[in-house]
Amino acid sequence: MADRIYSGRLMTVLLLFSCLLAFLMFIFKPIAQGHRYDLALKLSIELLAVWLVFICPARWLNKKTVLATVLLTGLALGLFQIKSLKPDREIISTYRSVFQDLEEGRNPYTSGQIYHRDASGQVVYHNFNYPPLELWPYYFFYRIFRRWNEKSLALFLMSLQLLAGLIVVLAFRKIRPFPLHLLFFLPLLVFSEIKTNPGMTMLMVSLFILLLSARRKGESLALDIITASVIGLGVLTKFLFSCIAITFYLWQLYTSLKKNSQAELKQTALMISISFLVALMAILPFGPLNVFKSTILFNLNPGERNLYTTFYPNVLSGPLYLIDKNWLYPPVAIGAFLLALWTVRKMSLFPAMLFVSTVFLLVAPTPEPQYFGTMLLLALAGNVMENEPAVDPEELKSRKGAARTAI
Repeated sequence: MADRIYSGRLMTVLLLFSCLLAFLMFIFKPIAQGHRYDLALKLSIELLAVWLVFICPARWLNKKTVLATVLLTGLALGLFQIKSLKPDREIISTYRSVFQDLEEGRNPYTSGQIYHRDASGQVVYHNFNYPPLELWPYYFFYRIFRRWNEKSLALFLMSLQLLAGLIVVLAFRKIRPFPLHLLFFLPLLVFSEIKTNPGMTMLMVSLFILLLSARRKGESLALDIITASVIGLGVLTKFLFSCIAITFYLWQLYTSLKKNSQAELKQTALMISISFLVALMAILPFGPLNVFKSTILFNLNPGERNLYTTFYPNVLSGPLYLIDKNWLYPPVAIGAFLLALWTVRKMSLFPAMLFVSTVFLLVAPTPEPQYFGTMLLLALAGNVMENEPAVDPEELKSRKGAARTAI
């Protein structure tokens, strides 16, 4: 109980402060080269809403007025999203250039021919800056339908996000009483973002949640391997999944050390090794160093990044640019993330994943409201699992032993 109170207060203070700072930047717009101050404000408000969903008692979420409001909000959001689709979005041309690279045998992480727009709106060419699982599924979709425009992207994203929502519903189908509100949140999840590319991240998070739900009922070597493999693939989506994965493994290590359990430490080490190998195998065709340079290093270097992308101030980079200390941004951002990881040792798993993901989104180079649906999915699952009756420890121990013996 003390841990939940601690994490709740910490998150609430963090998000309220972020909302206040983002609001002040939105009002005064203090940085000349800054664009879209509304993104930081929108992100902060969304993260606060996600946290409120997580801590909301299930009986409130299942009230008829809440269900109706959530459903209507999701449908209204869908109508707005569809009506505001535009054919000239940067991401459409970016993926077209990626598809062309692949079809002509070039490596999009080194070709220097990937379409981008800089802060002034001018077209510039560089490398692909997302991990490979943000590449292959889109390319396969394109190869099947041979069409790529704003409608194609929207349809693909809605399909991925609907599948993600249904997977989480499936994960909790046997809970009694069934969390009915999950069904009413589906439109909000499906239409949360259809103009950029968070869909694969949401899908991999949903598979991870499904496996976490299965692990509560008993663990086995096969389940460990599947979970580790999903994590290995998930870290090759957008960076948010990496935050969730790192938090999960660190939380496992903290828990094992508290119990002084050598067996659990070895289990976690094995899972980390499998995740690493799966991720490595998936990036080998492009070259691990090429992918690392074009994704992680690129995003940690504001000087290079701002040549090929627009600068959108967040609650960390904004104040640092304002006092002309933008060179401090990378170490301070990394420090904030590491501090968040250290803090989660006092939390249970889902508050820990939400906390680290929130800190990451607040300090990431670009404020990303696109992850609202993914964070909402994580919060909904956490709300259900945190309130699900726990399995008796002795029963769970006997299940684990029986499962491992069977393997």
